[in-house]
Amino acid sequence: MAKVHSPYFSSSAIINWLKKPYPFVAELKTKVLISFAFGIFIYLFLIIFQPFGIDKIIANKAYYLLGFGMITTLVMLFSYFALPLLFKKTFDLDRWVIGKEIGFVLFIIAQITLLNYFYNSGIGYGLSEQHALHYFVLFTVSVGFFPVLGLVFLTELLLNTSHKKTASEISSRISKERSDVTASFSSKIKIVSESKSDAFEIDEINLILIKSEDNYCKLFYQQNDEVKTQLLRITLKNIENQLETFPAFVRSHRSFIVNKNHISEITGNARAYYIHFDKCEEIVPISRNFPKEQLL
Repeated sequence: MAKVHSPYFSSSAIINWLKKPYPFVAELKTKVLISFAFGIFIYLFLIIFQPFGIDKIIANKAYYLLGFGMITTLVMLFSYFALPLLFKKTFDLDRWVIGKEIGFVLFIIAQITLLNYFYNSGIGYGLSEQHALHYFVLFTVSVGFFPVLGLVFLTELLLNTSHKKTASEISSRISKERSDVTASFSSKIKIVSESKSDAFEIDEINLILIKSEDNYCKLFYQQNDEVKTQLLRITLKNIENQLETFPAFVRSHRSFIVNKNHISEITGNARAYYIHFDKCEEIVPISRNFPKEQLL
């Protein structure tokens, strides 16, 4: 009888899942809360269940176990704050995926394991049962791997569902509130380049979005029902300043300015939200801190 291979557990399915976008914790308050919450959890877990022979400790048990909680908190604070500064390319939030998140968490577990081992061998010598390093590492990683994997999977699933729902609601509001854009535009836009010798002039209704590309900006516009582009040597910040009097244009991302009247829908996944346009195939990400209500 031929074996039936489930598409959900094939190697390609797992690889694709690991490459899915995942939101790295970026907010300072959240990082601190998670770090202290995990430390407190470890302390309470050890003092309540008393595994690894902890139940045999008689003197200074509470203070001794508090050290394990403090190690967990300090390692997580170091990993959340120092590592992103030391390895900026690796911790690029726009390229953070599930696989990186799992590796990051396992690295935290490895740090905690080693420090716990040395702490137990030093402070805990004579107080608690001693284990070899390889046993300590193997036991901690094997116990922590599956809960971490489950937590990452559940978080990704919940965030993905939540963001899709929010994106759908925003798209619905956009379609309801958008009036006839042809009636709301009557102005001409003139964008002057850095050198002042080059300029781009267009009806406000026809400019769809602007994308930053190094020292240039690419302007996407419609002409005779076709989407065309124009390069100008200018910074996006300069264009943003020149468009201050045009409320239809908002900077939804560090690299994009969009004409919200050309937005067709908003989509979302676990990492971010994205803007789609009715006549342009360019997909624009929305910055995490950008108020999505400004797109209405």
